[in-house]
Amino acid sequence: MKDVNPKRRKILKNFVKALPFIGGGAFLYPLYKFTSFEENPKDSLIIPLSELTSSISKYPNVFIRKEDENIYVFNSKCTHLGCGLNIDDKNQKFVCPCHDSEFDFNGKRLKGPAKRDLDMLSFKIKDSLLYIG
Repeated sequence: MKDVNPKRRKILKNFVKALPFIGGGAFLYPLYKFTSFEENPKDSLIIPLSELTSSISKYPNVFIRKEDENIYVFNSKCTHLGCGLNIDDKNQKFVCPCHDSEFDFNGKRLKGPAKRDLDMLSFKIKDSLLYIG
């Protein structure tokens, strides 16, 4: 039987041989991105340490608490349904305006319907800058 299109078979065979490399790259690249921390301005929030003067600072999507030399960074979204939290300085807590969940300034849940504490975010300090994200 005469082979109708030998080029097509060769292309298909080469493609099948390349699949493990394509699949490996598709798996390894996200793994690399997950494990590496890069100070990339478009992916990170960068804050000069000199701006952190009060005990609680609010920035887009984060609360930063500075206590002596310790720094704590929390996601400013409620762990119930993701509403933006407000700071209640008088009572020293974060309050959800949507469903009345409350969290202390350490991120611990005080009152529900939220079932868990606030999410702490990773950060890095380099050259007097705080990199979040």
